[in-house]
Amino acid sequence: MLLFCMAILIACQTDRPKNKDKKNKREIQLKTEKPDSIRIDKTGLYGIYRGVEFADTGDVSRRDVAHRFSNRVADTLGKYLKAQFKAGNYLSIDFQKTKITTAGMDLKDSVVYCITMVFKSEKKCDASTGIEHCGSWSQDEITSRYFLKKRLVELKKSLQKINVGKPDVHFYKTAEKFQEYWIQFKHKDYQRDCGK
Repeated sequence: MLLFCMAILIACQTDRPKNKDKKNKREIQLKTEKPDSIRIDKTGLYGIYRGVEFADTGDVSRRDVAHRFSNRVADTLGKYLKAQFKAGNYLSIDFQKTKITTAGMDLKDSVVYCITMVFKSEKKCDASTGIEHCGSWSQDEITSRYFLKKRLVELKKSLQKINVGKPDVHFYKTAEKFQEYWIQFKHKDYQRDCGK
């Protein structure tokens, strides 16, 4: 686990290549390595995506390949938090210690996208059993933030059907202007009694 964490830190802090030889070497490396991986255990989640940002798939909703990694992370987190809750291990995500980074984001090439989330032990009714996110891969920060806030309001409204209490929302922005909200909450199928 320690080696994996070190590899993520190195990969997430790597700057874009400065010349063509380094860029070609990076492209070869990206093609031969596994494009993404997610590890999760009792301490937290560690995820890294290496690959294209966008792909011309013909389906606009499936173009943002790199950002869809967040969907995989959210799905993995949600299943893990629910399973741990059922087993009597009450966890939540420490959003203050969460780190999200991008390297090489330019909306046309490849990118390295890293997510590290640390868990903390909680009392039963302070744990989280649901997770959602909404983000923007656009570098137009002002327009992006406007639409992102609008999507957040819509998402929080839709979560009212399955959420108990007030959700915990945290905003992240990378140096390359990737922006994302992460929301953890108490799922009513698991924590219905916690709203009383």
